[in-house]
Amino acid sequence: MTKNKLTILCVTLLSVFAVACGEAGTDLEDKDPGAGGQGGDGGVGGVEVDPLDLIAPFDNDSAANPSMDELLRITGDRELVYSDLISAEEGDREDFVQFELPNNSNASQNIKVAIDCIVEGDTEVFARVEILNVDTNGDSEAATGGPIDCNDGFSDITIQNDQVQAVRIYMQGVPETQTLIEYTLTVAPFF
Repeated sequence: MTKNKLTILCVTLLSVFAVACGEAGTDLEDKDPGAGGQGGDGGVGGVEVDPLDLIAPFDNDSAANPSMDELLRITGDRELVYSDLISAEEGDREDFVQFELPNNSNASQNIKVAIDCIVEGDTEVFARVEILNVDTNGDSEAATGGPIDCNDGFSDITIQNDQVQAVRIYMQGVPETQTLIEYTLTVAPFF
């Protein structure tokens, strides 16, 4: 197991543990339901959400230093699956990963890309994926296809498989309140 896969597994397990150990036992018995069944302190289901719980920790990745760099092959790792958090107005606003496919005689290759998300906060914003073909000189050009947005299923994208693909995951739109997006990116080049 590579270091990147182990890191992703640990972050995912930590997220599940954090949710499981969260405020599930919050005492709501003393809340007066009020007229018409309304009442409580507001928030989701009468439980207040602390804005500090909606801040993604900084993971210090960038376009030059992606969180994951994977070589995908038909006989090895066939797909990339990456989970993380982004947030705005505060916290880690974007994430970067990269992947590469074996260079064969056909420079263009069709792949499928999806991002599944859970949004807490302003549900009018969502995560978006941008894929760039990066050549050996560091010059980049957007891959063809998309946009790739949360919970829209797989999108068909055409990449240059003789180049490295840089992937940027970011929040689309400006949230009105502190917002956290938990996402899982899937890149499937061999379908």
